[in-house]
Amino acid sequence: MKKFKIVMAAAFLFAFCAAGWAGEPIMDRRQYRKNLAYNKNAFPIGWQYEAGYTAWRINRNLPVNLNTYRKYKNDKAWHNRMRIHHNPEKFLLDTLDWTTGELALLWQEYQDFLKFHPGGVE
Repeated sequence: MKKFKIVMAAAFLFAFCAAGWAGEPIMDRRQYRKNLAYNKNAFPIGWQYEAGYTAWRINRNLPVNLNTYRKYKNDKAWHNRMRIHHNPEKFLLDTLDWTTGELALLWQEYQDFLKFHPGGVE
């Protein structure tokens, strides 16, 4: 009788627990992306083969592992912050673009006056 109770309890647990395990769907891409958006510690699919990470890792002679990928992401974020907050080259290049545009318009507008006449104008 004791063995029968143990077998029935095991069958009961298996019947109800197996239904719960079978009810969980396999994670698809959409669910993975949703979880990735909420879980900042999860790594994206194919993180080992990311081109920027590979180039960064080869330049520093580092192995492929989770810690170096975290360092890469932190380094990338730091460089992006520096580009946003400290960007004098952006202002210089924008000014240079504006100046060349203005000079092109000036040259187009006053083409006749800006010609070089070594002997003078008659």
